[in-house]
Amino acid sequence: MMLKTEKESIRTRRIVICIAIISLLLTTGYCLYKPLPDGFTVTKWDRTVMHVVEPALRVAYYYPSRMFSKASDMVYWTRGVMNVLTKVLGVFTSTNGQLDIQWHNWKGTPVKSYRPINNKTSTDGAVIFIHGGGFALGNVEMYDSLVGRLALEMKTLFISIEYRLSPETVFPGGIMDCEAAIDHFLQYGTTQFGVNTSKVIIMGDSAGGNLATVIAQRRAARQKLPKLAGQVLIYPLLQMADMQTMSYRYFNSHLQGYALVDPESVAYYYMFYAGIDMDEKAYLVPSVTSNGHVSKKLQSKVHRIMSHNSIIEKTHNYKNISVSEKWEIKPSVEAQELMESFLTNPDFSPLMREDLSNLPPTLVITCEFDILRDEGLVYGYRLKTSGVPTTTIHYENGFHAMLNFHSDLDEAMKTVEDIEQWTLDTISRA
Repeated sequence: MMLKTEKESIRTRRIVICIAIISLLLTTGYCLYKPLPDGFTVTKWDRTVMHVVEPALRVAYYYPSRMFSKASDMVYWTRGVMNVLTKVLGVFTSTNGQLDIQWHNWKGTPVKSYRPINNKTSTDGAVIFIHGGGFALGNVEMYDSLVGRLALEMKTLFISIEYRLSPETVFPGGIMDCEAAIDHFLQYGTTQFGVNTSKVIIMGDSAGGNLATVIAQRRAARQKLPKLAGQVLIYPLLQMADMQTMSYRYFNSHLQGYALVDPESVAYYYMFYAGIDMDEKAYLVPSVTSNGHVSKKLQSKVHRIMSHNSIIEKTHNYKNISVSEKWEIKPSVEAQELMESFLTNPDFSPLMREDLSNLPPTLVITCEFDILRDEGLVYGYRLKTSGVPTTTIHYENGFHAMLNFHSDLDEAMKTVEDIEQWTLDTISRA
């Protein structure tokens, strides 16, 4: 009798514990739930996945990163979490031993090569990939799945560069790392890999898109040979002189609190990249995000370069959804002095380069739900008007960093296909 009573008591406790756990999960889910904006991804599957992933990202890095008193700790926490999380992304993508993957050290810069086994390539060209992460996050391993998939499906050699990150290494350290590796590859690629070095495409996403753009511009300005065959810029980060574009203002009106790239993070990461100690200068961020960091001396050039944004605002108006007006600028002489040498420096903000002629054929990828949307569209427009063969593909249901979900989301899979097709076509024409 006692044994039966004891078993019933244990069973009851287990039931109570299960109910408590379920209640906790339901309560947590209810508290974290934020309805995705209309048009954010297009299929039911994509929306279901993102309804799970987005709150998980908020819990994993977005909320904790806001709790640190030091900006550098925010960077290190986010860097660590992203390194762990991306190990489970793309797990359904397997190269099945069809790629020869090797590490190299080229002029002090580590790179990883992804080469179809037995050199069974469909082209004699190659793609150099530069990963994103705000100059402070990301690494080659984080992009293994994506780069491996591209190399396998395109049957083309890929080179992925492990450049140094800020705040440990500041501007122009990352550029120097990438250029050293690229110079080495263009010098020895034919003998080492059998590549036709006149058929090399440079590709990068987000901050990697910035570095790819800068390198393409610098090579064109210096008339370096061999010329790049093309550049693929995936939701690129191109400037920080105007943080009140419509895409920034849309974020402030409708996307605050989501685990998406936000204005404050761009300000922190870009200023760390500039060598500014944001542990001490965090109080400058509100001025920067209102454009109070742009001195009068630079305003005319910034307004002229960004004047094309008026065209963007007329043609990409978020389907007439209300977007906040530009908010009041909070001028900061200190921020202006610190940033003056960077904001219109094309090696730092490549959108600000005056002469865009002589650049290679370009594919610019932009996404609707991305604060960097407008600068990518402006750059694509400026390239076209400069006579550069340019293709701009705008994903009305896309969001920043969606290619990190290339094996999970239909929208990202479609983007991968578009990138592969454009790149193969461009290599074949080179």
